Amino acid sequence: MTTDTGAPDQSSWNSRTFTARLAVALVQAAGLYLLIEAASQPLAWPATVPTLFIPLLMIWSLIPLLALLGVGQLSRRPLLLWLLAATVMVAGLGWYAGWRLPGLPTVTDNPHAPPPQIWNYANLWLRMAIGLFIAHTLVVDAITEGRWRPSYVRHFDTAWKQGVQAALTGVFVAVFWLTLHLGAGLFELLKITFFRRLIEHDWFALPATTLAMATAIHVTDVQPALIRGARTLALTLFSWLLPLLVVIVVGFLGSLPFLSLAPLWNTHFSCGLLLATAALLIFLINCCYQDGAAERTTILAKRWAGSVGALTLAPLVTLAAWALGLRVGQYGWTPQRVDAAIITLGISAYTAGYVVAVLRAPRPSGPHWLRRLETTNHLTAHFALVLLLALLTPLADPARLMVVSQMARLRSGVVAPTDLDVTALRFDGARWGRDALMTLRQATDSRWSAEQTDTLHANANTALTKDNRYLLEGALKHPVTAPNLASRIKVYPAGQSLPPDFLQAYGALKQRQGYGGCVIAGNGPCNAYLISVQTGGPVAVLMEDGYAAAVVFERDGQNAWHQTGTIRDLTGCDRVRDALQRGDAAPVPPNRPDLLVAGVRLHIDPDDGACKGTDKPVEARIMEPPPDK
Repeated sequence: MTTDTGAPDQSSWNSRTFTARLAVALVQAAGLYLLIEAASQPLAWPATVPTLFIPLLMIWSLIPLLALLGVGQLSRRPLLLWLLAATVMVAGLGWYAGWRLPGLPTVTDNPHAPPPQIWNYANLWLRMAIGLFIAHTLVVDAITEGRWRPSYVRHFDTAWKQGVQAALTGVFVAVFWLTLHLGAGLFELLKITFFRRLIEHDWFALPATTLAMATAIHVTDVQPALIRGARTLALTLFSWLLPLLVVIVVGFLGSLPFLSLAPLWNTHFSCGLLLATAALLIFLINCCYQDGAAERTTILAKRWAGSVGALTLAPLVTLAAWALGLRVGQYGWTPQRVDAAIITLGISAYTAGYVVAVLRAPRPSGPHWLRRLETTNHLTAHFALVLLLALLTPLADPARLMVVSQMARLRSGVVAPTDLDVTALRFDGARWGRDALMTLRQATDSRWSAEQTDTLHANANTALTKDNRYLLEGALKHPVTAPNLASRIKVYPAGQSLPPDFLQAYGALKQRQGYGGCVIAGNGPCNAYLISVQTGGPVAVLMEDGYAAAVVFERDGQNAWHQTGTIRDLTGCDRVRDALQRGDAAPVPPNRPDLLVAGVRLHIDPDDGACKGTDKPVEARIMEPPPDK
């Protein structure tokens, strides 16, 4: 804990603090080494018990980091109490993370493989780390000032100091390991491989990393003036990006009344992009406001940008929620959409507070400009902890909500049994997905045909016996029927329909090719364009059934459909796709004749493209129909 005593006492305190941090680093390295050894093949206790192993892994990787920070911020008793409370919370959340694992009782493809997802906990670690970062800031400031709501200046100083420390520590550790690898490379030039082998051992790498982290945290902690200087410089520099982003956002929002929202929804990532923009706006507004000191925000242009940017948060978050709602209505909840909903709630809290801050002090040049932002940031920090806690417990567990949503869609008839994503249930649904699959093995419904029921049972059984999602995708049954294909394919020009015999021929072709295309729902764009490839000739079908080349189908002399050609780069040429959707396409003779070489027709592709602004040409090659057999 920093004091105002003389230089000898300060030096002694620094020495004791550094020793404590090194001891914590060594204890952390020892614990992580034992856990990693237990999780190596063959598995040993406690890695064989996920409800014990995962809590230990989270505790040993996170709690020592709190100790490294807290040693320089709190006295011994408050620090130990806070570390104890944090350990209990992390252990409980870690136990739940292990409990929710599927724990499949069936035989997998590789019976000697480790339990599924045992190391796939980067998301869990990141969410816990974010929560502990926020909680640590609130706890340290509350203990230091002795009240639940400390001053905003202290909150700002503590939070940004820890953020800068984390960034500098990450850079220091990265450069530290870069130095070690460069040294190993130099020794290898002399045929000395000892150094390379040394740094590759866990018993060296783990303590080296934790000691480097402890050193970086200590050096940055005992030099607060340097941290504040770096923080102020970085925030001031970033704040100049606020006017630029506000101009971009205002231009975007101002264009919406004159344009259709359809292009925005068709991007399939509009919600994430809008939320990222809103989050960046919030970050830059805080870079401009900083701790609220008047001398930090004297430039009127940045103040105006802060006020306008705070107001534009409302339409951005509204559009993001709208886009998310459309996707949920179309396809139901997925873990990613649950995460997006949680983020939307958090940013909505910031938005409400920032809009109120502007309305309560509308004059950017006034002395109380955005003063209510301070209250919003403090309350939203607590709200963020609530949201994270919900996300890490059954209350808003993304896997549980996804399974509930998809099963409800199946029971209501929105999703056909053959279209149910059993892969998501198996690998993203945790124990609830496993339970759902075990139920689906015998599920029946009067609305399902015998083929649909058999397919659902077979796919559920297959999913329960696979431990790799890519192996599962190739093993699932995808019955191909004309009604299923017709429901997935969009036909252009609007109002047209595909001949039933074409759907049968297309489905048979995809079955021979091992499925793909429009046979599997969600496998990319699925569009059919009715065109004519010969002047006055019969109608052909151009199928855009994925992200590869579009395929041309024509009838042969016996009126049977065959694949006769391809068009590449159609998915990257919006101008051509729009014209095809309108039916604006006509056959023209080639600019150059083909070459006939040894009975093989060679096509000469032109160098000039059909898409303006693109380097790649759109190429069409219509091959002769195969000979009758």
